[in-house]
Amino acid sequence: MQGRQTANHRGCLRPGRPTRPVRLVPLLVAIALILPGCARVPHHGPTEIVYWTGWSGHEFDIQRRLVEEFNRTHPDLRVRILSQFGNSGYQKVRIAFAGGATPDVMSTVWADELAGYARRGVLTPLDDYLKRVGRDLEREFTPGVARMLRVQGRVYGLAATTNTCFIAYNRAIFREAGLDPDKPPRTIEELDRAALACTRYDAQGNFLRYGFRPGGLGTWAYVFGGRWYDPDTNRITANDPRNVAALRWMASYSQRYDIRKMEAFQTTFGSTETANGPFFVGKTAMWFTGEWAEQYIRRYAPNLDWGWFPLPYPPGGRPNTTASGGSVFVIPEACRNKDAAFTFLNWLTSAGPVERFCLEIGNVPPLIEAGNRPSFQRDPLRRFAVGLAQGVNSFGPPPIPIWPTYAREIGRAEEAATLGGKDPQELLDSLQRRMEKELKRAERELAR
Repeated sequence: MQGRQTANHRGCLRPGRPTRPVRLVPLLVAIALILPGCARVPHHGPTEIVYWTGWSGHEFDIQRRLVEEFNRTHPDLRVRILSQFGNSGYQKVRIAFAGGATPDVMSTVWADELAGYARRGVLTPLDDYLKRVGRDLEREFTPGVARMLRVQGRVYGLAATTNTCFIAYNRAIFREAGLDPDKPPRTIEELDRAALACTRYDAQGNFLRYGFRPGGLGTWAYVFGGRWYDPDTNRITANDPRNVAALRWMASYSQRYDIRKMEAFQTTFGSTETANGPFFVGKTAMWFTGEWAEQYIRRYAPNLDWGWFPLPYPPGGRPNTTASGGSVFVIPEACRNKDAAFTFLNWLTSAGPVERFCLEIGNVPPLIEAGNRPSFQRDPLRRFAVGLAQGVNSFGPPPIPIWPTYAREIGRAEEAATLGGKDPQELLDSLQRRMEKELKRAERELAR
């Protein structure tokens, strides 16, 4: 599902990447002639809006039904929805931006790409449109989403879905390990003890089950009280002491357990989208996941006795931390039907359509009003996830144009510490220097 892939940071047209203008121009001209965009021959009848979505399958069908409802209730407008799912589709999006042959509305921009596109001037600022219809970003949207939609003080996108992250746990395994399943870990120290208690080995010392293995430094740094960027000073903060502490804690699992045997054990894991998922079959006692986990458990392990809890935090850390992200809905700057495009975008990201879409695909509404409706509040897990998303410690991607590159390098630093035994301080000091240079290079190119 498109909206739930918050941990995967995809590449984009990053600053500093060499281009070949002479070879690219003929391609862009050809693409501009065939891509369905805003430049259409005038005709009588409803104004057509072309909408590119990144969803496919079941999610696309739900969006298509919403589009049909919009078309019925707005007879002067007609939305034509096209799926751009997959890597080739997203490459088409980048080519469309480069050539100016874009549709009217797109949800094929990831949150971590928004700042890069906005700073390049290929997106329409939405502030005046929002003011015209009386919408307020900070009042309507969850904190993490509201922050990620604003770049240099201006709003460049809206959202219809978001995600949360927390830990699911096997209550039966907790009981077997002598842990109280009604009192899951609240602190990092308690999490470490629970992970150890739930771990089991065979006679040769190989894993039969492990309790927990932390992953996702990008999020755990926030849990420890750190951050990756300071918007007030426009400074990279990769080597924030609390980021370093988070990475040291993650690396401690490689020292506490035999990382080679843990890696070998993980080769036996099935996909979480099958009945052989490691959490479903008891190979792991705890699972770093999100609100969509319920759908998989209901489908593949319906009899599993499980629960959930927010990410535990250390002294001085942040309680109830979660990541926000997913797809962002934008109006390209090249679009000629901006008023009509915003009419559709405004409707699609209003409480009713957002509620229905998130309910059917198992995501969390980024709109506070939608999340507070009975359809989410009467279900314990949905209510819990909505509470995380609406909390002050909900964080989206920093609004900097280099974030896709930065996020990838954070992942590499995590691997070097947890698998390679490298020193977290040295790794993040190096990351700090490299990303400072990358940001300066990006700023120079954007200023041209």
